[in-house]
Amino acid sequence: MKKNIAILIIIFFTFSCSLTDSIDQDPPNNLVPENVVQNEDDARAILNGAYSKIISFSSSHYYMYSELIPSALIGSMSRVSASATDEQFSENDILFDNGTVNAFWSIFYGVIDASNTAIALTDQLPESEITLETKKEIIGEAHFIRAMATFDALRYFGQFYDTNSSLGVILRTEPVNFVTRSKSRSSVTESYDQIINDLNIAIADAPDFSVSYRASKTAARALKARVLLFMGRYAEAAALANEVIIEGTRSLSPDFTSVFDEGLDSTEMILMTYRDENSDVDDNNRKRFYPGRAGTTWFPVLMGEDPRAAVTFNAGRVLKTNNVDTFRPTYFIRLSELYLIQAEALLMSGASVETSKIPLDIIRNRAGIDNTAATTVEELKNDIFNEYVKELAFENGSEWFAAIRMNKAMELKPSITSENQYILPIPEKEIEGNELISLADQNPGY
Repeated sequence: MKKNIAILIIIFFTFSCSLTDSIDQDPPNNLVPENVVQNEDDARAILNGAYSKIISFSSSHYYMYSELIPSALIGSMSRVSASATDEQFSENDILFDNGTVNAFWSIFYGVIDASNTAIALTDQLPESEITLETKKEIIGEAHFIRAMATFDALRYFGQFYDTNSSLGVILRTEPVNFVTRSKSRSSVTESYDQIINDLNIAIADAPDFSVSYRASKTAARALKARVLLFMGRYAEAAALANEVIIEGTRSLSPDFTSVFDEGLDSTEMILMTYRDENSDVDDNNRKRFYPGRAGTTWFPVLMGEDPRAAVTFNAGRVLKTNNVDTFRPTYFIRLSELYLIQAEALLMSGASVETSKIPLDIIRNRAGIDNTAATTVEELKNDIFNEYVKELAFENGSEWFAAIRMNKAMELKPSITSENQYILPIPEKEIEGNELISLADQNPGY
């Protein structure tokens, strides 16, 4: 395992640095295929380059900022950093030239570009150099990674909450070069369609689940259930979440504390970053550089005396995602979220309160609290939201996006006064460097 991580580090510095940065104004030509991918080992190296951007040891903008930014936006964390620029997230007053916004956009599109390169170059390999099954698996994994990054780009930079909106994201399905650099925004529906298509390919062709730090059919089904929930396709989301739950590949840990104490060995982790003693060092894990910063307003009040509170934060210090014993990993998807997705989707699809309670109570009981006492739709919606916060705080923006879906954001944070603040501005560099994007294409309010 240590050897594999060492390989990833080498790949990151030798390959991903030469990938086209999708927001550069003058991007270089992509790597010449015949000089990069000549056999199966090369194809796997290219794929690992895409993974390395998600767990990038030289950039915190995916693995750490996907925790900090949404938490600061909703107030479960008090701030992103001490910088004046990052204070804009806590105040929900973000400028379009914000450097962190630019870096966030850049890392999503860097991952998308790396995935596109892996898909394109692996697909060109002849049968003499790679088996058809291996080719399909590598391309399936790359489609999952592209779907994940595209969905993250959409939910931070596009009006993901309105499928009728024209303000989706820039869809990139081929490596960026001089010819493909400039591209217009797609609609929200077109963006979702691309994400679902990628996930369907991953469900069909990605490997079966083996480890929690690689893409798999299970991870693709779980992410698709989340995407369907965001799309408002509730019956489908509930059914797919149930598929992931009953397939038995993953199972809930016996108690909440064990989930984070066991790290990579946790039975309920579906997708997380790989961390060990070699990667959790000053230069490789930026989480060492931020102190705990749990929110001080609505968040500790809502957490109250819930048994999960002591594992999640203490005296303002974030604990769960900064767990020293498990080397501070980032949690992208775990099984408990699928139970909450199922509960929310059942309720929103018109299922009875009693039916919708069932998956919710499983998570509550695992945490050591009683079944919900909700008897109405609104009461149960409130309890489901509370469980997203108590169960998934600081994990991949779960509490931020649940607050938006359930109309809680403006209620919880007075500085949020408009739906325009639900998404970030398209970065200044993208507008300057993309001939098909202008100020007229900027998100409302910016």
